[in-house]
Amino acid sequence: MPPRILPGPRNNNAVMEYKAIFETSLAFSRTFNSRNIEFFWYPLWNQTLSDLVADVPNLIVAPQFPVWFVPMIDDNEDENDGDDPEEIVQPPEGPDQDEDDEAVGVGAGNISFASTIPEKKAEQVVVDFVILNLMAVAQPQPELKTRYGGWRITAASVGLLVEVKRFVSRSLTGQNQTAEILLRILEACSDLIEQAAHVFIQDPTANSVLAIAAAGPYWRSAVIRRTHVYRTMHRLSAKDPNYQAPGEQRPADPQPKWNNILRVDLPRSRDRLQTIYRSLKKMGVLDV
Repeated sequence: MPPRILPGPRNNNAVMEYKAIFETSLAFSRTFNSRNIEFFWYPLWNQTLSDLVADVPNLIVAPQFPVWFVPMIDDNEDENDGDDPEEIVQPPEGPDQDEDDEAVGVGAGNISFASTIPEKKAEQVVVDFVILNLMAVAQPQPELKTRYGGWRITAASVGLLVEVKRFVSRSLTGQNQTAEILLRILEACSDLIEQAAHVFIQDPTANSVLAIAAAGPYWRSAVIRRTHVYRTMHRLSAKDPNYQAPGEQRPADPQPKWNNILRVDLPRSRDRLQTIYRSLKKMGVLDV
């Protein structure tokens, strides 16, 4: 069996190579992925992205990352709110305590998801994966709670968007397979345009974002610039009653320049991922 080509500093690591092989085999498996759904490709792409940025501490992979813009600003928690105990000890149950008694106020019913759900007016999409570039400043440990580990995050920028679609029918071959792979990847490209528009609305200082469109193990990439999504941004922003539409009519948005479709385990794929890696590092490497 030829060696698996990994994108980052873990290349030639036998354990990581076999992880990638097993992850691919799992996704192709008719036994475990009988419905041929995209979620079984997430382990392979999660490892591919993690390997890519393994030696840069402030480039992190964030799966299922939500991007949205909210017309009205929500209340925010202060960074000093709350506490993080080192150990949770469950108190003994009293003899009369009924675990089904809602009045007790324990259990899943008390969990609040307010911090992860935007208000009803928000426009939201969830990206399969993003790579975030974090900026942080070291803080003396006594001045911050232990949850921050002595660092305070000062900025978090989206450097890469990744949209993964399910692979085509495993019975297809030849030109039929090629055509279907292209259609799936074009669908991912369309989703990435919308996702990039959300990112640019959120961050007025961002002018470009890297993007990977994938269908199973096949992928292509591009740089999506703000100029590629002006009309999409206008369509999304028009739902905000406070939005002031531009006076002039803009022409149709130009398309990003997507490169050719490759399989992720090829040497050429590794070279392309290294180009993405170098672009991500240009966003800034934190000296720790």
